[in-house]
Amino acid sequence: MKPINWISLLLWFVLSLAAGFAYSYWAVGNGYSAPASGISLSISLACVSAILLFLALPIYRYKRALKKILEAKAGTSIPRPSPVDPFYAVKVLLLAKAAAITSSLFIGWHLGVIGFLLTTPVIASEVIRPNLAALATAVILLVVSYIVQGICKLPNDTGPNDE
Repeated sequence: MKPINWISLLLWFVLSLAAGFAYSYWAVGNGYSAPASGISLSISLACVSAILLFLALPIYRYKRALKKILEAKAGTSIPRPSPVDPFYAVKVLLLAKAAAITSSLFIGWHLGVIGFLLTTPVIASEVIRPNLAALATAVILLVVSYIVQGICKLPNDTGPNDE
């Protein structure tokens, strides 16, 4: 399976950045309040990050046990670990890819909103703080997605340019 594509993530980021900025401009220009993310979004993104790491633990343990077997000396016998279901590993990897795309959307949106709010004459800190919290947890989710992708990568897996 191909790794997460930086170009597609960058495209989603730029599109959502423009959408966040444009919607904030439209909303404030028409007398509505600037969009502010609720604390529930930050909590949800943090929970998704933790769940994604938790789901990748069996794969990480299996790869670590295989590495110990390969590094062991010829005379020692280490029991072979039970393999991870490959369908489970693919599902975790697909969840990590989906989380990466979603987090890039959230990062772009919140940077667009924050960018607009910082260009206004009056900066509303009650709107910037929740957006900064959501931005931070979206960045954490993106990092966790890349960590999980690295965990799910096969040891002898070559990249698309290595072939």
